[in-house]
Amino acid sequence: MTRAHPPRSAARLGLPAVALAVSVLAGACSDGDPSAGPGADGSRSLTEPTGAPTLVIDPVTRLGRVTGALDRHERRRVEEQVSRVAVRWLTAAYVGGSYPRLRFRDALPGFTAGARDVARRDLGVLSNDPIGGRVDRVTPTRIEVEVDALAVDHRPVGATAHVLTTYETEGAVERNLRVAGRLMLTRRDGDWKIFAYSVRKGDR
Repeated sequence: MTRAHPPRSAARLGLPAVALAVSVLAGACSDGDPSAGPGADGSRSLTEPTGAPTLVIDPVTRLGRVTGALDRHERRRVEEQVSRVAVRWLTAAYVGGSYPRLRFRDALPGFTAGARDVARRDLGVLSNDPIGGRVDRVTPTRIEVEVDALAVDHRPVGATAHVLTTYETEGAVERNLRVAGRLMLTRRDGDWKIFAYSVRKGDR
């Protein structure tokens, strides 16, 4: 992966891990191109938890396909928890914080330790690392998350967050960017963690 700025670039955790994620969550993933991002029908806004950077727009989230039996309360809770992890990453990596920004080592919240080690090599795609020092301001124009869930014995065990964000940068680098893809999550000790990803970033 290059540090240059091609029209579109992609990052994936190692193929074995992605294959594992797909095999585990295949029934829960929506059909179609994940880079198209989630739709807006039936969506609702998601308020960021206290302490997170303030966004100028509300993220929009929705529940996608659920494989296995989950009651209404659990479905809502899974959507809220997984969406919060995804939005927290999008905020830390792209649209939150102060600019100009030179360090992006904290741009991977919610990743497992193993996934974070790999993802740090992909910061050129998984964050604004290549341009952060030359940007004065970032303005998000769209943040969407669609959550597919997998349940076993009436309990959620896995999820895929289909993410889409668009944002504009101002300063020495002025671009209109789009980030889209999938985050695969597992539940560990009651918390959802990202263990694999497939993300594309490029100019709109």
